[in-house]
Amino acid sequence: MSPGTVRFALFAEVFAALSHPKRLEIIHLLGQAQHTAGELAALTELSKTNLSQHLNVLKARGLVHCEKCGTFCHYRLTSPKVLETCQLVRGLILEQMEITTQQRAELVRLPQKGSA
Repeated sequence: MSPGTVRFALFAEVFAALSHPKRLEIIHLLGQAQHTAGELAALTELSKTNLSQHLNVLKARGLVHCEKCGTFCHYRLTSPKVLETCQLVRGLILEQMEITTQQRAELVRLPQKGSA
């Protein structure tokens, strides 16, 4: 595999980790403050087992860090760039939605075939 292919495969793995709505919600919450697993489970309305699976995906891709403190694990983003990336993609999606809304509005304004 060429170095370029490896690089793009790593990009794809990170984006795959970001492809689940609950993982994006977790990133949003950790972008605001560090949280324990219990806090995240309550905030996301996920079972602890399901939350753990999502956190493991995010940790495996280097997006989230876990720090043990006694019997608790405190989770935080590994870098502010994780949240910045999500915000950048959100902006792109909002731009696309605006373009789609404008295109729909233009289609509605077009005269219908056979109308005066």
